[in-house]
Amino acid sequence: MLRPIAALGSLIAVLAVAAPAHAAAPSCQRDGATLLAASGNARVVSVKEKAQHSETRRVRLYGCWTTTGRRFTLFLQRDFGLDLIERAHIEIVGGRYIGIIREFEGGASESQTAGTWDASKHVALRNSKPCDEVSIGDFSGVEDAVFYKNGGMAYSCNGNLRLTDGKGDRELEPQGAKVNSLAVSANSFNAGPVLLYRADTTLKLIVL
Repeated sequence: MLRPIAALGSLIAVLAVAAPAHAAAPSCQRDGATLLAASGNARVVSVKEKAQHSETRRVRLYGCWTTTGRRFTLFLQRDFGLDLIERAHIEIVGGRYIGIIREFEGGASESQTAGTWDASKHVALRNSKPCDEVSIGDFSGVEDAVFYKNGGMAYSCNGNLRLTDGKGDRELEPQGAKVNSLAVSANSFNAGPVLLYRADTTLKLIVL
């Protein structure tokens, strides 16, 4: 009488050992998504969508975290022939934080905005709103932007310079300072990131 019970117990043990592991996370490039940027566990991918109304191109950009495969919308990119063409410059900092400069070109006018996202938490972090309505001739918005640790961003418009990070959005150089040539040095041994820029002809450095 004990032998069938023992055999059944052995079978259950074997099945438990042979049980499949948790299913792998879905790919960030599922559904035909195109990979645009990758670093660490962060990805930026694009998925073409059907153009609507007078659109000539419609593409949705997603951030994605490879550990879970979860995607989240960054923004919708749309073209309207030569009347409006949109491009994106993408960077990933620390294998987690996504920084993007969006460029809009239409006729003789151009504009740019910038922002950062946390791919792990699937949320937007910083933006360039203080500069978005600033215009100089046929150009408006952000002239330059660079990205640093924890989703921080330095950006300039009309010659001034601003920082936005965990300490808030603040002005570093006033309008008229003629700020240009932004750069971040983040790979120095035993040192944190440093912002370098020119104010008119003077080279300046700020520890971030």
